[in-house]
Amino acid sequence: QLFGPSFDLAHYTYSGEQNYLNRALLSLEVNRARVAEAAPALMEFSDNLETISMSLLSLLEAGNYLEDAEAYKEASDEMIISLESLTDLSNNYLDIAGGEFAANTYGPTAMTAFVTSVHLERVDGYPDETREHHLERADAILNRIQEKVWDEEREIYLFAPGDDRLMLYPNVTVMGALAKAYQLTGNPTYKERFEATYRGIQALKDEDGDHYHSPYSKESMGATDDDYTTHSSQNYLMIALFTMYQATSEVAYLEEVNTLLSFLKERLLIDGQILHHWIDGRAAADPDPYIYCLGCNVQTLYFLLVIQMTLMG
Repeated sequence: QLFGPSFDLAHYTYSGEQNYLNRALLSLEVNRARVAEAAPALMEFSDNLETISMSLLSLLEAGNYLEDAEAYKEASDEMIISLESLTDLSNNYLDIAGGEFAANTYGPTAMTAFVTSVHLERVDGYPDETREHHLERADAILNRIQEKVWDEEREIYLFAPGDDRLMLYPNVTVMGALAKAYQLTGNPTYKERFEATYRGIQALKDEDGDHYHSPYSKESMGATDDDYTTHSSQNYLMIALFTMYQATSEVAYLEEVNTLLSFLKERLLIDGQILHHWIDGRAAADPDPYIYCLGCNVQTLYFLLVIQMTLMG
């Protein structure tokens, strides 16, 4: 829902090929209708929380590529009102369960970081008179995350309050929000928190130095050692690092992205497909419960195109 139309829009911008724009618009209309339907009664659609979330972000991302995206902005704003009601009720931290698997699998810290990203992407995609409001809301939510789940000693964000496991997803999703907030505002506090979290997740870096362990689905996949990671977790870490590179031009972030891309290429890319995870010294394969994720592959495809457009102009 997100990275498909975003890739098509980016490819159209890069190449001018009309068929990519046509396909993006078809996808975005489906996403717009889905978001508009869910906005008035969001919790009634909790079983589709992840799909709705990705659809919303696609509408916000479209503002970076399309001159006429008013319908997408209107649908997004209606959904943001619903999200605001939800965050107000939960005091800016979504300690809830719901969704296809997002809230339970990725955790409340990651889900709260998503809401922060919505406000930041609204500013990025549609810079208008609401800019300061959305930046203030993003700041308030990021501060609440810091207050609620920041582990000062280990320099990590917890999966949830009282859950002391070291997990990659909550940290990389908050890092992504912090990087975007720094990119938009230049507030050094965001960069300081990003750098602290980056230090903290080094405890998850594999001894080979080319990827980070991501244990959120380790048990369900049947991993027998700690060297388990998923395609999507490396994607979100790369996006966070590259966003900070875009904001700072610090080459170390870009070099780490290159290292992670090399891991995907050398370990998980098989016959044109990046497989879902690395487990027990091998890429995903039968009889693993899950082998391949289309969304993650399109996410990587989009990310590679963004890198190319950024670095080569």
